[in-house]
Amino acid sequence: MENEKNNAFANWLFNEYVKAHRKADKCTSRHFWSVLAKYAKIGFPKADQKEEKQYAEKLNRIVKNAFPDWNTHLLILRGEEGRAEYAENMASYEKRLRAIGHDEEEIQQMINKKIKFNYGID
Repeated sequence: MENEKNNAFANWLFNEYVKAHRKADKCTSRHFWSVLAKYAKIGFPKADQKEEKQYAEKLNRIVKNAFPDWNTHLLILRGEEGRAEYAENMASYEKRLRAIGHDEEEIQQMINKKIKFNYGID
């Protein structure tokens, strides 16, 4: 599990990139991505910061891998903001399913599918 306190700045950079990209603000989003890439490359001078460096590199790779396939709009927020967005999205989805008239078993199945396909979690 990611260390929230030590990865707060990397999460913030990544989240700001995602938020700016969702708003179609290419200049700002690329700025945050550039800073994240530089942070991953030179932001960890101490030997005991290996895990933090790897985490920042991982976030940079996520953006780098999503960018060529035009999948950056599918990126999800990290850390506390990500958990809050996830909870809000799932509550809204469940509310819509109930409004349509699905029963509890169908709702649970659909929620499980959404989690698996959108968040990669079983």
